[in-house]
Amino acid sequence: MQFRALWRTTTFRLTVLYGLLFALGTLALLGMVYVQSAVFLTRRVDGILKTEAAGLARSPRPGLRQRVKEELLLNGDRTNIFALFAPDGTWIAGNLGAMPSGLRVDGAPLEIPSTPSFPASARIIARRLPSGEVLVVGRDVSQLQEMRAIVGSALILSGVSILLVGLACGTALGIGPLKRLQSLQAAARDIARGDLTRRMPAGRRGDELDMLATTINHMMDEVERLMSEVKGATETIAHDLLTPLSRAAIQLRRLQQSPSADPEELAHVTTGLNELLDRFHAILRIAELDARQRRAGFARVDLAQVIAPIEDLYQPLAEAGGVRLLTDRGPPALVEADPKLLFEAVCNLVDNAIKFAGGGSTVRVRLGPDPAAPRIIVQDDGPGIAADKRAAVLQRFYRADRHRPIPGSGLGLSVVAAIVRLHGFELTLEDADPGLRAVIDCRAHSA
Repeated sequence: MQFRALWRTTTFRLTVLYGLLFALGTLALLGMVYVQSAVFLTRRVDGILKTEAAGLARSPRPGLRQRVKEELLLNGDRTNIFALFAPDGTWIAGNLGAMPSGLRVDGAPLEIPSTPSFPASARIIARRLPSGEVLVVGRDVSQLQEMRAIVGSALILSGVSILLVGLACGTALGIGPLKRLQSLQAAARDIARGDLTRRMPAGRRGDELDMLATTINHMMDEVERLMSEVKGATETIAHDLLTPLSRAAIQLRRLQQSPSADPEELAHVTTGLNELLDRFHAILRIAELDARQRRAGFARVDLAQVIAPIEDLYQPLAEAGGVRLLTDRGPPALVEADPKLLFEAVCNLVDNAIKFAGGGSTVRVRLGPDPAAPRIIVQDDGPGIAADKRAAVLQRFYRADRHRPIPGSGLGLSVVAAIVRLHGFELTLEDADPGLRAVIDCRAHSA
């Protein structure tokens, strides 16, 4: 697995970034501890040196040399420095053989390395006495230097360790998403090559990759459905429209060769051509609805007002077919919808129910009893539709064998399904025992 591909993953970058920020924070904390500790201990040593130098400077001159020797005996000549020098820098007493270069009399303390006379690093201070002599007082600071080294090493080791751990964690956390991303890319390549049945792999984690895969799979389901409908529609058009077009062509050719046109034959040709035009209009209607071009007409609609004109509009057709048509508007139920499209969907359901229920049957149009869950129900007590055929009847041009003698294009329920999809509603075909119950569930955009 290439590091460049791993670096492009968000998980790896974020892990490295957070690790770097944590490392910088840790280094800043340890650096602050180091600075504060070193400054505190240095100031403390300088304070002790100044106090001891001031105490010795107040000693009487005749006994100062003896006092320096006593201080060395009391405090140890390996951890402390006490020395006395003449005004010209000549050594008089103490465990420091010569004045260190850079040491300023009555100046700031100076840190010096080890010398033959004092084998350790020391911090020293020089004070001039009233007699003109110079008093030098110092203290071993090797422990202070060791503490600085320890804190400095801790700074470096902790920074490097945090960076390494951050890189390791970033790599471990980035490998999983990278592998999943590669599987998504492989699935996308298969889809691009034409395999519309391929789906993005989605796990149970529910993270952003799974959400993306689920969204793409939902999109591919819709694409596959549309492509299947287009393929089915193309094949059906080629088979279903060939016969009426051939018949119309033959009839037109016969009329062309006949010296006089028979009005009955002209009527047959006109009827066949009108049937073809109705089918093409229905196809264009479904295409328009699937293209989502009609959402501008959406508004708050009372479903009771949508089904109110149904009985007056379809009562003559129902009576002509020997079908009893009943409507029950029920209480008001408000939804967000296009009233014209929704009315068209209900009309298609009622038209199908009257057409296929048969004489002596009853068709009922009503609303669901719960206004909070608005539904439009069109129910008949005819022969119904077999359970294994209910999904097929929603496809374009599909017609059951027993319905082929009945005039129609096989597009009515396809138009209803397209309108329902446009609204985000749900169309369900159920067994009414006997008959069929078509339910438009409008809860997706209800109040």
